Amino acid sequence: MDVPVLMPVALLLLVWVVVRLPPTLATVAGFWQGLVGYGIAASWFWEIFHVASLGLVGILAVFHGLFGWVVARWFGPGRPLEVRILGVACAWTTLEFLRGELFWLNFPWYLAGSVAPRSWLLPWIGVYGMGWVMAAGAGWLVTGRRGWPGLALMAAVFVPMGVGSSGDEGAPVQVALVQDETAPLSQYLAQSEKAPQETQLYVWPEYAYLSDLESNPADMKRLRAFLKERPEARLVLGAQTWGEGEDWRNTAVTLNAEGVVNRHFKNHTVHLFNDGVRGTEAKPTASPFGLFGTPVCFDCDFQDVVRSMVAAGAEFLVAPTMDAATWTRRQHEQHARLFQIRAAENGRWIGVAASSGVTQIIDAKGRVRERLPVMESGLLTGVLHRRVDLTFYTRWGWMLPWLVLVALIMLAVRSGLARRVDGGVK
Repeated sequence: MDVPVLMPVALLLLVWVVVRLPPTLATVAGFWQGLVGYGIAASWFWEIFHVASLGLVGILAVFHGLFGWVVARWFGPGRPLEVRILGVACAWTTLEFLRGELFWLNFPWYLAGSVAPRSWLLPWIGVYGMGWVMAAGAGWLVTGRRGWPGLALMAAVFVPMGVGSSGDEGAPVQVALVQDETAPLSQYLAQSEKAPQETQLYVWPEYAYLSDLESNPADMKRLRAFLKERPEARLVLGAQTWGEGEDWRNTAVTLNAEGVVNRHFKNHTVHLFNDGVRGTEAKPTASPFGLFGTPVCFDCDFQDVVRSMVAAGAEFLVAPTMDAATWTRRQHEQHARLFQIRAAENGRWIGVAASSGVTQIIDAKGRVRERLPVMESGLLTGVLHRRVDLTFYTRWGWMLPWLVLVALIMLAVRSGLARRVDGGVK
């Protein structure tokens, strides 16, 4: 069940508690709030990691404990009102950013801003900026004299983008997205052959081919034969690229009738799984129907890969994705939301071909135009529209978390110096 209002309520209660406690108790309160929250939201961890999931949830909860300590230590009672509000917002966003992007076990799910995947704020300040606005609202409500500005800030996150132009003005690209899990090559081909003849781009899931495609000439020949009947088309599929020794890369391979035309190596490999050696580049692929990006699954959970591809000229994106059928429906639906956020942040249409769902077509405002049911094999056909404009977020807004990090340090230093002047800290 999706209840977006629970996120701002939980954040407001957390801030209300920790600003009233000494640092040690605020740390404990924050940790337990995180433990309960992530334990419920990420209960599907148990299906994958079993007992180890308790430790993973505990690691996520530590960041809520750190938030409690930082707020109680530097932004509690006695500090100027504006310092307390800004301190709460900057502490929250900094710790979300550390957890999601910079920590070695980075995991950018369950961010405060992710509750509204088509908010008008996304193409301006991104999902981390939305978290800052929400936390600033919570800080205002528990420390300010008038409640309406805080309520307005928290509500602003939920205002959707307008219902007018949605990117349809860009040239359309006909796509066919296959949803199937570790099926034989013949089954992926059979699904693709059901697509209309005018299809320009076929997309199969991550790990659709469980080996190095270029080392298997017979299978490469079959794929080329399929594409020779569609000489202007391209096929994107998840495969492996093997180097010397034991090294291999999780790859989105793009083919035409002549063979491989591009490879994108997955930049963000999945923790605790054998997911190959991570790639370091995120560039678009050229085609007769424009430049397009091919991020792989977990790449779209983070903000950098999609943004880099769009900044480099990608007019739309397609994402081979592996969400195992053995995982829960909740995990599939939660993961699907992250692709919608990336689309809205960067103003680009995205087609997702997921192994067992959610296969979806998302427009440039983060709206799902078409999707397949979870846990079913099938083919989704439709259009993605090309865009060349860049959002403020793609150009500049992505830097906001870094600026917030600097601001937090400055606010903490100011608060610490003020406490020393007022009598020191024991």
